[in-house]
Amino acid sequence: SILCMRKERPAATRLLLLLLVSIGWSGVMASQAPAQATMTGKRKFPDQPKLKLYYFDIKGKGEPIRLLAAYSGLELEDYRFEGRDHFMKLKEDGTLPFGQVPLLEVDGKDKLPQSAAILRYLSRIAGLYPEDPIQAARVDAALDAETDAMVGPSVVSYTTRFGIDLDDEMKEKAGKAIDSEVFPRHLGNLERLLASSKTGWVAGTAEPSPADFAWVCTLAHTLPSKDRIFSAPLRTLQAYPHCQGLVEKLMGLPAIKAYYAAEQATPHN
Repeated sequence: SILCMRKERPAATRLLLLLLVSIGWSGVMASQAPAQATMTGKRKFPDQPKLKLYYFDIKGKGEPIRLLAAYSGLELEDYRFEGRDHFMKLKEDGTLPFGQVPLLEVDGKDKLPQSAAILRYLSRIAGLYPEDPIQAARVDAALDAETDAMVGPSVVSYTTRFGIDLDDEMKEKAGKAIDSEVFPRHLGNLERLLASSKTGWVAGTAEPSPADFAWVCTLAHTLPSKDRIFSAPLRTLQAYPHCQGLVEKLMGLPAIKAYYAAEQATPHN
């Protein structure tokens, strides 16, 4: 029997077996540890590149990047301009390749502009970007949908940047159309995506993807700040319970809570 065979083994053999079992069990636990750390946002990347974010001291397009780094455990130097003059100086001296921010500097040499590109890059090195091509495409689609949703509000808010001259009457008319038709259509699409998601994340990923960070920051920060365009029911997502749930889900993550707690007392620059 198995019991008899165990009794007949020499003490040294039994000790070796116990050691092997111990090592094997530790190996199993170690293989499980990264996934567990991932879900709590406690990962660390000792070999990560040096990352420096250039942006204004506002949430805007910089906030999704900050939150993704905070959740994933990536170390990010959050450099915030002292004022617009400081930004203009960097724009004029060529520091900003596209003359705009956010900008991510990698290892002090590579400069990555465009918030969506930065989010995709960071999610890849943090292991938050799907390896499956179809799921990755779903993430891309949801991220691009957030960009599409904000085109109208951005044009109305920053007309000259887009080379469009709108008087007050035209701005008001455009704002009403965005509030009553355009943005509700985008939120309806997002609501349906979330309703069909088995994980509660926009693209059905196991963890928040770049699309989740982008959408949550738009819903939680940008939307409420544009009261000249959006009505109160839209700003508060009254007709969109799944969108509300997405905001609550991401903002309730321990790493995100810790980020905002630290943000209250963190001096920048």
